[in-house]
Amino acid sequence: MPRISPWALVSILILCSSALGQSTAPTSSTPDVGFKTLYNFNGGNDGCCIYGGLAGDKAGNLYGVAYSGETLSDYGDLFKLTPGAEGYSFESLQFMVVAGGGCITTPTIDRAGNVFGVCDGAGGAGGYGTLWEYSQHGKFSILHTFDGLTDGSEPKDSVVLDPTGNIYGTTYTGGPGGSGTLWKFSSSGIFTLLHAFTDGDDGGLLPAGPAIDATGKVWGTTETGPNCYYCGSGTAWSYDPAAGTFTTVVDFNVSEIVAPMSRLAVDAAGNLYGTGFTAVRNNCGLVYELEASHNYAPAVLYAFNANASDGCEPFGRVVLDVQGNIFGTTYYGGANGNGTVYELTPGIGWLETILHNFEISDGSGPQSGLITDGANDWFGTTSSGGSGKWGTVFEISDVH
Repeated sequence: MPRISPWALVSILILCSSALGQSTAPTSSTPDVGFKTLYNFNGGNDGCCIYGGLAGDKAGNLYGVAYSGETLSDYGDLFKLTPGAEGYSFESLQFMVVAGGGCITTPTIDRAGNVFGVCDGAGGAGGYGTLWEYSQHGKFSILHTFDGLTDGSEPKDSVVLDPTGNIYGTTYTGGPGGSGTLWKFSSSGIFTLLHAFTDGDDGGLLPAGPAIDATGKVWGTTETGPNCYYCGSGTAWSYDPAAGTFTTVVDFNVSEIVAPMSRLAVDAAGNLYGTGFTAVRNNCGLVYELEASHNYAPAVLYAFNANASDGCEPFGRVVLDVQGNIFGTTYYGGANGNGTVYELTPGIGWLETILHNFEISDGSGPQSGLITDGANDWFGTTSSGGSGKWGTVFEISDVH
């Protein structure tokens, strides 16, 4: 199933949460940046409904996965956009029926150009999900098929690779504890269950994949818990591959943050950044930080406002540039109600700038984060909208 808004969960939790501090008001106007739609999906053989984000290779090619295909019962495709003198050309690399469908994934590319991702198995064998690879030589392979009970069910979002080529990922639910798993697929092809979530001290339900910091430690979040079955505000956790130890680092019940939704971003100092929601104020979501020097105590950096000038529902992962500015998307809100691309700039508080307000004609409902080429250009996807009404790939340029 595609990701849906956790408004119902937030509404329940509003009864027991504390007040949230003030957020910085957004800028009053969109800055002078460039926006371009690179591709409009038409819902045919090119796919539709782009819930995941993009990966880019060294040549500037962009890779993504469509959730569905010509009809809503089809299973989408892995696609590639290649830059050229007249824009980007589209190529469908692999129809995802062989991977089981249900691909709410952002691809990951290794240094050799191999592409990796997961599908939650909406149409696959057993319906529990797959880990797959599209090699640099154009060969598609299923690396692992999940059975639901011993290794987890419904892998979503993205996987991450360590420097030696080991793949780390999560499942949303299932596994021996019934509430999701953390797993490893080694560079030699061996699958290992690292942790089975139980809805105990560790929490449960993992809507996002893991991240790896500079020391090799693996980080992630749960949507619920701890010690609360399908309730609670969630947790942040870490896994040390060298020691083989799992640690619950943050209990979000002690903060204003509930239902952390995105994969974490890690800066050079080891601080962690993510998006989630709050049980107070306007339920439009927030960006938070877990600062390493403060024992990863959660702090809200920015809370989105339920008004026409701001975005709402930040599902996607945030990305930091070298100056420490934060970039992301919101699924809803903005001047046209179709979502936004935003930048948060540190200072006295955090100042938000809306870089783009989506219209139906250029996209609607971005659910994933952005990637950058390192030259002030940012790339992303929308889940719907565009000239074909089935989603887009876009570029925002000249961001300073």
